[in-house]
Amino acid sequence: MWRLRTRLLPLFVVIVLVWVFFYYSYSLVSRLREARVNANETIAWFWAGAQVPMSRLAELGMMYVCSGCGSIIPAYGFESDSSITRFCQECGQVNKWYFVTMEGIEERRRLFQRTRRLFKDLVERLDYTTILSDTNMVPQVVNGIAVADSMSVESLKSLMLLTEELDDENAPVAITDSYGETIGYLHYGADKLAKELLLVPYIELGVFFIFVLLFLYVIRIEMKKEKELSWVGFARETAHQISTPLSSLMGWIELLRERPEAETDKEFAEALEFIENDIDRLKQIAGRYGQMGKKPKLEKCMINSVILDTVHYLSGRPGFLDNGVNLEIELKSEYLIDLNRVLFSWVIENLLKNSIAALKETKGSIIRISTRDVQEGSGLVEVEIADNGKGIPFADQKRIFKSGFSTRRGGWGLGLALSRRIIEQYHNGSLRLKASSPGKGTTFVIMLPAITEDAE
Repeated sequence: MWRLRTRLLPLFVVIVLVWVFFYYSYSLVSRLREARVNANETIAWFWAGAQVPMSRLAELGMMYVCSGCGSIIPAYGFESDSSITRFCQECGQVNKWYFVTMEGIEERRRLFQRTRRLFKDLVERLDYTTILSDTNMVPQVVNGIAVADSMSVESLKSLMLLTEELDDENAPVAITDSYGETIGYLHYGADKLAKELLLVPYIELGVFFIFVLLFLYVIRIEMKKEKELSWVGFARETAHQISTPLSSLMGWIELLRERPEAETDKEFAEALEFIENDIDRLKQIAGRYGQMGKKPKLEKCMINSVILDTVHYLSGRPGFLDNGVNLEIELKSEYLIDLNRVLFSWVIENLLKNSIAALKETKGSIIRISTRDVQEGSGLVEVEIADNGKGIPFADQKRIFKSGFSTRRGGWGLGLALSRRIIEQYHNGSLRLKASSPGKGTTFVIMLPAITEDAE
């Protein structure tokens, strides 16, 4: 189930990212189409709206006057020559007619206001800032609104800075008069959609990198899972192989107990007892390996008793404390915890063996084992194992929990890696290196959640 979730989660993330990307692309295309329609409407509006008043201005007051009687006729339909010759109905003869313009002031004013309103509406449709400046780059019109003469110096400076920012986006357009002389400049920026389009390549590149990272993440998870499964298979096969000779040894022990020497020879009986204890220990080891990859059964117990049983067994083994090692034990924990005795005993055994190995060349060797209750959250139990051995080099301290890494010659590098897995995955606790200095010693700390009255 866990493996299925591990595979489905990246797939779900990829599907969501692809959907978001395509939705964003669709939205971008839709907005581009709307912008195109808006631009076409603006151009059509400008042409249609400006054509009428410009035509009226061109035709307004244009007429021909008869040189005989002063009669007038509209100039519309003629080629606007300075004079023409045609029949005058008032005079009753052919006269010369002279071209004149008589512009209506009120009509010109209305057309001028209409034209200005047209251009103001067009400017308001723009999605970017426009500034019209004079030849000295001083803003005169901003977004179709003239700059007031009473504007403060600070506000004018802000507009000039804004003008420089617009010039960074687009080059200013020179405005010329009817004689071709430059009378000012038009400064304009870029709309939001144009700015967003600049980000599209980076967004696509980011999505690509996310896909690559997710792909690498899935591969890493699969490799890690395969590695874990290989260790689990190795551990279970080891347990199976150990169990076969163990059964044979147990049978030989029973046969030896039936011999007369088992009752008369004290040393023979004691040797049988030690052998039987070692066989029980081997059975526990086989049980440990057999539980790898499975969720172990936990029971409520006091951690102090498990530690004492482990220390008692190891202390009775030849060579454990023969090197002048002083074992100091201070067990103060009173909390109950959910514990698998076999696996946790294995962790304590690994840590103690590492301390023994680090104390080989140390005089006045000391190993301290202590437990205490920590009043945090619903309660924690702290187990601390410290020694004054040779310590761990600083360069190796970040790698000691990695499978296959060992500072001892011939070591497999599995003890600390498996110990951390037992504590973290099976007991919801933590195992960490608290402190270590070359020549001064090493301290490991185990934190386990306690079962307090409130938790129960």
